[in-house]
Amino acid sequence: MADNWLLGIDLGTTHIKAVAINRTGKVVFKASQQPKLYMASEGHFEQDPAEILQIVRLFITHCREQAHLESVAFSAAMHTFMVVDNQMNPVTKVWTWMDRRARPFADMLRQQGRGTLWYRLTGCPVHAMSPAVKWLAYSRFDSGFRPISLRDWIIYSLGHQLVTDYSIAAASGMMSRQGTWEPEILATLHLSEQILPSIHSWDYVVNDNILVGGSDGAMAHYGLNVTPNSHHGVLTWGTSAAIRITADKAEPENFMPVGNFAYFLGPKQGYLVGQALSNAGNVLVWASKMLGFSIPVLMTQGIEAINSQDSLPVFIPYLYGERSPIWDENVNAGFEGVLPQHQGMHFAGAILVSLLALLKAAYQRLQQSTGPLISLHVGPNLSHQSLWGQLVSQIVDVPLIVSSHEDASVWGAVKLAAHTQGWPVVSPESQDIVIHPVKNPRLIERIDAIMDYIR
Repeated sequence: MADNWLLGIDLGTTHIKAVAINRTGKVVFKASQQPKLYMASEGHFEQDPAEILQIVRLFITHCREQAHLESVAFSAAMHTFMVVDNQMNPVTKVWTWMDRRARPFADMLRQQGRGTLWYRLTGCPVHAMSPAVKWLAYSRFDSGFRPISLRDWIIYSLGHQLVTDYSIAAASGMMSRQGTWEPEILATLHLSEQILPSIHSWDYVVNDNILVGGSDGAMAHYGLNVTPNSHHGVLTWGTSAAIRITADKAEPENFMPVGNFAYFLGPKQGYLVGQALSNAGNVLVWASKMLGFSIPVLMTQGIEAINSQDSLPVFIPYLYGERSPIWDENVNAGFEGVLPQHQGMHFAGAILVSLLALLKAAYQRLQQSTGPLISLHVGPNLSHQSLWGQLVSQIVDVPLIVSSHEDASVWGAVKLAAHTQGWPVVSPESQDIVIHPVKNPRLIERIDAIMDYIR
């Protein structure tokens, strides 16, 4: 007799990940594939939706060959944008959150005062990452084309329904904080509700076995059991970084002054509130290539430089523009205070210090808006077994709760499928590791010295 499985799929920027469980909650399948990222000097950061759909189909087919696949649920990166024709065929590649070709239109909206208005209405700052601004930049309003997120197109391709959930709709910059498509914004974008997906809760079922799911942030919080107003935060560190909480309310006077996003998750789910950093793991990859160090060597050399008595240059870390708190795609990276005696290890140290300063500043701003945090949930890549985890634990003043799951977002998707089917889910909490904060005075001194460069 065939086993019964449930499958969670996370449509990430760098990796497409999958996890399947059986009825006992045991993980029976794990996979990850890296789709190609297409880059151009004009600020293009694109992916091929057909390639990603093929990866998704391969995961689903593999599971169906091994067992009876009861349900598939999705997690997805925020702010993806693609354009389809009236037959739902793609006419563009997927523009990722890093794509910056819409920045002149973000500047225009800010200058008109609409940037502040749209931010207030939606909780999504006006920035080149925003699908609303990307559609304005695409400027093909009367072509019969329509904008759509990658996740929503994948679900349409599998289940032939044009649907979305609140968390992905919120990240589009077109949905009000009350959970409906915002008329003021749709009018500017020459769009109507009729050509946009209908908005549903993340447990909405398409064609019996496909669950819409939610954004990677929403699914991570769900997977980690982080509930509204618990004052437990979640810190993710990947291509980009984010630090966030869930709250039952999000008022503009609280989230706007510190540059938080505030995304409505749906009725009784609250809001996802936090800070999104454009410069994180992607900067470490760039630095590794620039300095000719592997990332582990970069970390080791950088930590040695931080703990030394040597002077360090200052690295201004806005290599990929910046989101929170300044929401300015036009800022640039660079070094200051470079001296003849500075070597590769000193540049590595300067880069690590600047990224930690960004993270510390984001952590402080989030607490200004939402109140003190009790703890931060992190993934295994931020454990004490990793050099980066050791550094992070030295700049926050609350315990880090290290999840036993490699990816909270994909676990949230498969957990959602399990709850919808009424299956038991094995809680990973008993396997979590708690790291208590340990201060490194030298590191804190280095960070404090460059905070004037961090906006």
